[in-house]
Amino acid sequence: MPEPTASTEELFLILYCIIDDLYPEVTPDWVRFRNGADRMDMTDPEIITLSIMQEGQSQEFLRNDSELSFHRVVQKDDLHLFPDLICRSRYHRRRKNLMGIQREMLRHLMNRLRLLAMWLALDSAPITTAESPRWKSAQMSIWAAEAGFSPSKRQFFLGFRLHLLVSNTGAICDFVLSPANVGERRVAEHLLAVEAAWQAKQSAFLSEARPVLADNGYCGDWLARLFGKNSGALWYALRRSKDAASKGEAALRAWHRGLRARIESVFASLGDQFQMEETRARSVWGVMRRVVAKLLAYMVGFVANEALGRPGTALKSLYR
Repeated sequence: MPEPTASTEELFLILYCIIDDLYPEVTPDWVRFRNGADRMDMTDPEIITLSIMQEGQSQEFLRNDSELSFHRVVQKDDLHLFPDLICRSRYHRRRKNLMGIQREMLRHLMNRLRLLAMWLALDSAPITTAESPRWKSAQMSIWAAEAGFSPSKRQFFLGFRLHLLVSNTGAICDFVLSPANVGERRVAEHLLAVEAAWQAKQSAFLSEARPVLADNGYCGDWLARLFGKNSGALWYALRRSKDAASKGEAALRAWHRGLRARIESVFASLGDQFQMEETRARSVWGVMRRVVAKLLAYMVGFVANEALGRPGTALKSLYR
């Protein structure tokens, strides 16, 4: 039996309903009831819904990768859904001003789905801000961007690294955006400390501590012992250069790789459908805003899939 899918119009409505439910939960009263809020042509949930469709879903659904072209498509094809659509410049300003609310929505969804995780996976991926000929000019505008090396692509890049904690179902549970030259283990130390503190706080709802799976980039007993002090378990992969001591160890490595394929599929989805690795931003603020918008788009799509009775990570086939 084929899985239920949604049209683009239905997808707009589903995403808006999710955002409209989240908005009062995460937005402080001084923002919700600010002066003139009742006289605005478009509500904050409508702006955030459009932002999600632009940054997250537009790559796959609407085939637009710029704000101007996206706004034109909405004005042409979806004006019946947004009859009070504001001009592109006002939409751009309000979308930027709502970045903090989008971040709180993302945090709320991550914490909600984090409770359901059986285990977590840890990894990182590059976010490129410029190719090598443009490093000097790009670094002047995006001052926090640094040079790093991508083992998967076997090349250097200028930009950042996105570090994720992903659950066994594919939900994003935590993230850190760091300059590309910051070591993975340094960021992992922070993420694991936050995870341990969160598990301790939620001990009444968790039957046992959840293990965190990592690849050989995080190998080292000191990191595992550090997480273990807080009753956590870090299962890291041994380097491929080190042969398995027995058939049992080889089978364990294969089992570990199979589980970690979940976070690799999440990064693949973020790269292919959400264009995460190339944000096209021109400032640090722009990089942060677009990363948050894309992660929120992924998580809202994940929730929409579950509401339709589909696998949460099946974002590519969410619409027809």
